Amino acid sequence: MAFVGFDRGAVDLLQKLPDWDADTYAAEKARLRDGVVEPGAALIEAVAEALDADLTVVRRSSVSPLHRDLRFAPAGSARYKDHLLLTAWAGADKKFSPTLWIRLDAHRVGFASGLAFDPKRRERWREAVAGRAGESLARAIRKVETAAGQSSVEVAGESLKKVPAPWPADHPRADLLRLKGFQIRFAEPVPSQVEKPAFARWCTTRLRRLLPIHTWLVQELAGRGRGR
Repeated sequence: MAFVGFDRGAVDLLQKLPDWDADTYAAEKARLRDGVVEPGAALIEAVAEALDADLTVVRRSSVSPLHRDLRFAPAGSARYKDHLLLTAWAGADKKFSPTLWIRLDAHRVGFASGLAFDPKRRERWREAVAGRAGESLARAIRKVETAAGQSSVEVAGESLKKVPAPWPADHPRADLLRLKGFQIRFAEPVPSQVEKPAFARWCTTRLRRLLPIHTWLVQELAGRGRGR
């Protein structure tokens, strides 16, 4: 299905979802499916195809459900999310693969690149960040901050309290070395073209800013193009 735009009214409904019960959701489910979920699937497919990268899009995994799994959630957690989350990744195991995200809510569109660490990738991350390859990652992060506005860009991930051995506490990339997972992200207000096919190009332009970081993650952590 080609992306033709979202139903803006359905997108606006997302902000109400956390307050809904199952009956209210059921009454609006068809509109959310047709106006948000289905266009979301078409959007991530279109954006992934437009980017110069080897990306995997699988409908069931690339479009996160609007409902939450409450089995292990704290008591009182909302049954439904206030956003649509779309993903495309590079690798066989989505859980630990370099991933690109689009996050849409009633007010903002977010873009991100990153991945979770297993022990092997955590060690590769530290070695790469500490060495010359880390300099290129730091430059790529600065370029994203310049393009999007430094104050709006967040490098996220749970961190250790101290820089891990054997690297010194004053290492120039100490903050990156301390990370236990990595994501860089930024967000912008929802544009008027969210209802039009042009929204796919708008999203592609912004995810392309993150593509050098995504490529770095693929090369250094996923082992593609490095003979690993």
